[in-house]
Amino acid sequence: MAAPATRINYKRAFVMFLLAYIAITAMAFWLYLLLVGIHGAKIASADVISKDPLYILSEKYYPLLNLAVWTFFSWLYFRKSSASVSAALRLSLVWLSVVLPLDFLVFVVIKNPLSLSAHDFYIGQFPWIYLTYCAVVLSPILGALITRGRISRTTR
Repeated sequence: MAAPATRINYKRAFVMFLLAYIAITAMAFWLYLLLVGIHGAKIASADVISKDPLYILSEKYYPLLNLAVWTFFSWLYFRKSSASVSAALRLSLVWLSVVLPLDFLVFVVIKNPLSLSAHDFYIGQFPWIYLTYCAVVLSPILGALITRGRISRTTR
């Protein structure tokens, strides 16, 4: 069996990060749109979206959706290696250090249909936003463990 990878391939890490970030952002928005469509409602404007009951409902599913998406991209990152928990923790820290300022930029600073004030983003979405960040941190560990399980099964 190959030695577990402990170093981070930063280019691959950032490519997987970008793909995961785009995927989860689109999926979260589609979930909100799906709920709007099911209920025959209208999309809330950016200035009131944090008070929209359908947005509030959708954000409760964001941590699980994030866990699934980030774990999948973690698995893609680690699938060609025998990933160590150490490498997974490093990837977790890299992704967390990028997602925190990027979320602030994308969802607070840049005005778009899902923009929120800093208060609404960090306080109004409590606890869902913090569970989402936990999902970003846990997903590389899960991805590495899934990969290690697959590799250990195929080398027996």
